[in-house]
Amino acid sequence: MKVGIEQWLERANPALKVGLLSHQAALLSTGETSAEALRRVFGENLVALFGPEHGFFGAAAAGERTPTLRHPAWGIPVHSLYGECRKPTPDMLRGLDLLVVDLQDLGVRCYTYLATLKLALEACAELGLPCLVCDRPLPLYGLEDGPIAEPEHFSFVAPCALPFVHGKTHTEVAAWLGLPHEAAPVQSALPGPQRPDGAPEFLPPSPAIRSWTTAQLYPTLVFAEALPQLDIARNTPYAFRTLSAPWIDGAELTDALHGRLPGLRAFDFSQPGGVGGIRLHLADFATYRPWKAAMTLLRTLRALYGDDRLFGHPDARPAWMTKLCGTRAWEADLLP
Repeated sequence: MKVGIEQWLERANPALKVGLLSHQAALLSTGETSAEALRRVFGENLVALFGPEHGFFGAAAAGERTPTLRHPAWGIPVHSLYGECRKPTPDMLRGLDLLVVDLQDLGVRCYTYLATLKLALEACAELGLPCLVCDRPLPLYGLEDGPIAEPEHFSFVAPCALPFVHGKTHTEVAAWLGLPHEAAPVQSALPGPQRPDGAPEFLPPSPAIRSWTTAQLYPTLVFAEALPQLDIARNTPYAFRTLSAPWIDGAELTDALHGRLPGLRAFDFSQPGGVGGIRLHLADFATYRPWKAAMTLLRTLRALYGDDRLFGHPDARPAWMTKLCGTRAWEADLLP
């Protein structure tokens, strides 16, 4: 299959001066990154690059601010949209005929590439600058689950009134937002549970999202960002696939969750040294409900181990939970 930017390049005008908002995870079927392909087609008319959270080179940690710098080989600016500013400025966009956006997203509202897309579209609309939005396969395509963000809780992790898991590609989001853009969809139908045959290699769009399956499990365990006393193995190959803590009994929690996590199975993941936990397995994408599974898991943890281990814990971040959810509705279920 050909991703959106690959199809567009077949008809692109190489005389245009273009900027590219992308990262190293945006691969073509040729193995090139989007940036390498645009450099090949446009040469010196690729005049600027823009990087989202984790940076254009994809190495920065979650929440780590990235600087603006020069591309080490091409000498063109690599503007950070996760540093001093998060919206492209008129100075950054000056001299461009077109801004191209090609980001590997997941389909989850709190994954910040959605906010970066929205701000880039707004910046282009304000200047009357054409913006091309390119699609690529989406791990959670077509799946909707969880609350819609409320305007009073809009933020960089809840930038618009979409469900927590929205399952939309970037061209679909741009159309839903009603902001001017040109769309470059993928060549064939987008996938559900499996990465489609012939799709470009999946590289981590952020350091902890190491595989297609990790991307699909991410919305079930991302709430642990609000509960740092829970370990989701972020810096290991098990990131967003396991949940553990010294006070969890892995076998007990596995038994309590049996048959209760829609589309998922939990397995005992107890570790040496007395750390108990579970490993999640995506058993059925058709019945998978990430938000419902997350809330069921939190309610079960609270029932087994008490709220003193969760939002009553001194390290808990309930305000961040509200930001992630885009609403305070979670409190009715999870707070005493």
